[in-house]
Amino acid sequence: MVFILKHYDVIFIHPPRVLKPEYGKNAKFVRGSFIFIPMGVFAIADFLEKEGFGVKIINYPLEQYLNRNWELTNFLKNIDFDVCGIDLHWIHNAHGAIEVAKIVKKVNPNAKVILGGYSASYYHNQILKYYKAVDGIIRGEGEVPLLKYVQSVKKNQSLDSVPNLSYRDSSKQIKVNSLTYAAKTLDNLNFTNVSLLKNAKQYFECSRQMMGIAFNLPIGRGCPFNCPYCGGGQRAQEYISGRKEVVLRSPEKVVEDISNILNKFKISSVFFGHGTYPANLKYWKKLFGLIQKEKLDISGDLEIWRLPFPKEMWKVFYKTFSRRYSSISISPRTLSSRVQQKITKFCDPTFKFPKSQVLELIKNANLFRMTLRIWLTIGFPFQTRFDVLKDFEFAMNCLLKYGKSNLKPITIMSEPYHIFPGSPAYKSPKTFGIKLKYNSFLKVADIFKRSKNSFFYNVINYNTDHFSSTSILNANKLFFLSTALMHLTTGRKT
Repeated sequence: MVFILKHYDVIFIHPPRVLKPEYGKNAKFVRGSFIFIPMGVFAIADFLEKEGFGVKIINYPLEQYLNRNWELTNFLKNIDFDVCGIDLHWIHNAHGAIEVAKIVKKVNPNAKVILGGYSASYYHNQILKYYKAVDGIIRGEGEVPLLKYVQSVKKNQSLDSVPNLSYRDSSKQIKVNSLTYAAKTLDNLNFTNVSLLKNAKQYFECSRQMMGIAFNLPIGRGCPFNCPYCGGGQRAQEYISGRKEVVLRSPEKVVEDISNILNKFKISSVFFGHGTYPANLKYWKKLFGLIQKEKLDISGDLEIWRLPFPKEMWKVFYKTFSRRYSSISISPRTLSSRVQQKITKFCDPTFKFPKSQVLELIKNANLFRMTLRIWLTIGFPFQTRFDVLKDFEFAMNCLLKYGKSNLKPITIMSEPYHIFPGSPAYKSPKTFGIKLKYNSFLKVADIFKRSKNSFFYNVINYNTDHFSSTSILNANKLFFLSTALMHLTTGRKT
């Protein structure tokens, strides 16, 4: 009897941070494993399937979480595939993505291994230079480029015309094709074909349990801002993806996605992968109005990217989403007006989060009893110890006023931050009073290899003029723990 392996034209693997993390015997909450799959993977996979290709998505850290004895090698030996796409969007997966590529090549030497995502795009030359297990990298946005790559591979054609592709040619020389594809519309893409994902139901359940969010839904691509540590800002996206402007999906398409995913998997909440700011508030009002019209019973997670966020928006949000898992977040990182003024001068004139407007957010959150998360950070550029003390004083005042009551759902969050490749501070660290510790992909992959899986999943890759990386890590942990009571009361919702 001949056993025929299940064949896929393309498999996608979401890599782990480390292949064998030390969870501990009783670990149930493993936020640091970061099981989120980048939102674009589902759209790319669906795009290929519509063109007639057999596709499968495997979430390595999810499989490992569900079964500690799960091995990628054994899984790959039981299927056949021609191309393997590995997402390297978040830099946290640098080591894991390379190790997965090596495993794939060992099991199936004839398969083509392609990386994609912001981090892979930024480091494309270094990755191809040092890691022979990687055959190519799709830079920037990947639907059309990966389709053309797969078609070319299947027909054994030249790769010279595949947009956004970096690869090694037959002479082992690195070739960099032009960065010419960036989607002009997203309404032809399907971001909710999760049937292609192995253990899709468990993915949503574990995402809710481990990460606090059930499903990430794209609203658009691009960003009009340039936050100092973010690798997804306007300048970074133009450099990495060739994207020069924001494109938003039609509200009707977004609502269609929410309805589909809610009907299929009964998910509890959706995180909107784009924030609110004054220029797009009309868009959000229309979207929320359509959700109300369809009577979709779901919670929502929304970010505020720039103020103001008026009382009217709180009212619409309150009417649209069930309260249980809903939240609104804002990330000023510090309330120091001096620091904010420095950032407006050096990288983003819109980076203004006046304390008076933040207090107004708190007032409205209490009025509508909707969770408000305010993200602060120790180790922000230009930040001094005095700035940190003032932020800590603000947090303690919030704790005393709101930390004991579920009726006042205010939470102050703090986390150590990683300066992401492509961000203003990464490109010009001296301008921001920063010294980068790991500024090559080899060093980045190695430090994440040696990092432990924990709640705080960021590796601190810098020192500032006022704080060392060690003090940044430890101070953020203490800050977070000092406001823990607010997290606990906010979680007890009726």
